[in-house]
Amino acid sequence: MKKTHRKCRSFWIDVTFSIVIIALTVSAISLISLTTKKETASLPENNQATTQAPVVVDTTDSNYPDIKIITETSNDLYTPFSIQYPQSLHSPFNKAIASYIKDAKQGYLTKHNGSKLKRKMNISLEILSQRSGSYSFVLTDSRTTGKPNGQTRIRSFHLNPETGGSFTISDVLGLDSKHLKILSTLVREAIYNDPLIADYLFPEEVHIQTEPIWANFDNFAITDESLIFYFDEYELAAGKVGPPVVVIPLSDINNILSEEFQSVIEGTDENTITKEEHDNGIKKVALTFDDGPHPIVTMQILKTLNKYDAIATFFMLGNMVENYPEIAKKVHAAGHELGNHTWSHLDLTKLGAEKVWNEIYKTSAIIENVTGQKVTEFRPPYGAVNETVRSQTNLPVILWNVDTLDWKDRDPNRLLANVKSATKDGSTILMHDIHQSTADGLDAVLAYLQSEGYTFVKVSDLK
Repeated sequence: MKKTHRKCRSFWIDVTFSIVIIALTVSAISLISLTTKKETASLPENNQATTQAPVVVDTTDSNYPDIKIITETSNDLYTPFSIQYPQSLHSPFNKAIASYIKDAKQGYLTKHNGSKLKRKMNISLEILSQRSGSYSFVLTDSRTTGKPNGQTRIRSFHLNPETGGSFTISDVLGLDSKHLKILSTLVREAIYNDPLIADYLFPEEVHIQTEPIWANFDNFAITDESLIFYFDEYELAAGKVGPPVVVIPLSDINNILSEEFQSVIEGTDENTITKEEHDNGIKKVALTFDDGPHPIVTMQILKTLNKYDAIATFFMLGNMVENYPEIAKKVHAAGHELGNHTWSHLDLTKLGAEKVWNEIYKTSAIIENVTGQKVTEFRPPYGAVNETVRSQTNLPVILWNVDTLDWKDRDPNRLLANVKSATKDGSTILMHDIHQSTADGLDAVLAYLQSEGYTFVKVSDLK
């Protein structure tokens, strides 16, 4: 009897042990499965080039025949973006642009790795035309990652709209290696002489990146006035100086350009006033620039203003200050006046009082937060103002009496012509620091105004 009892007890011990083992195994498998699901769920879009928020795509006509502008926007919480790019009638060009945009978006969307830091990507488009009939398309990709330093990258594309073909710097210089050596020297000297980056340069990298090799100069744009070269941020210089941009006047290199790209050399203006004919009195003029700051054009304008020791007033958009705070700081550091041009450039007369107040207040706040300078002037978009608009701000409303039409003509020669025809003592001149043509034509405008005896003042000093 005792022996039988032991066998029975041993049997139930074995059964109980087996059940425990099975239960533990099932629990372990369930725990592993649950953990895997949680880990998968915690990686939103980790390796996917998509966002939760819908992407809105708009297509608009540009000011250039057969060129459309595509705008893609997403208000995703962690990876918002705004992208502009061109579309032509030519498939090879469109494929090249589409490939670049696809890579840019994918790189932006897949590298956030579930980070909760506020990120943002803005790709803006500038279209530059040249008397040859060719177009340069400049795409400026600016990104913030929530960390102190953002990143800006510039890439250019080129199109002959008649043939659908592209062109390179070797085409511009006629495949002549001697011409390339001359250009190389001019670009290198321009970099070393640029006061905005001189203190931050990497001399060895400057030498390498400006050697007379065709590939070193293929990121460029050409207008009727200038040949412009773009270099990568942090490639030639340290510090928060943005991507170095070198502007070479065509008048300095006309003899090394292919005939189709050469600048037209104009004769002496018979209407030029001699020094003896200058007005000896003090004549004042206020230079104003709207819609910036722009990472490229604004910097070029600052350089030209500095050349003529000219002061100006920049009416900034709040969303542009948000995208390019370092540029806004540079405008302030250069001693210029900062004005409010609303947050998003809407016609305020079509908005209610609350929205008007918000557009103005947010812009003043971000300008002061970024630069430390209080805004003292306000310019409504389109000059559209009514009692509702005036009632929502104590800032003086500043309009203009000389419209250069740079926003319409996109022609540096017309910029000067319009200034000549309308400027007088006490004028407020309207320009925009977002158009390359304005940067190209500004030197001639300032030279003319200076020769006419004008003193450059801030809007607030123009009484």
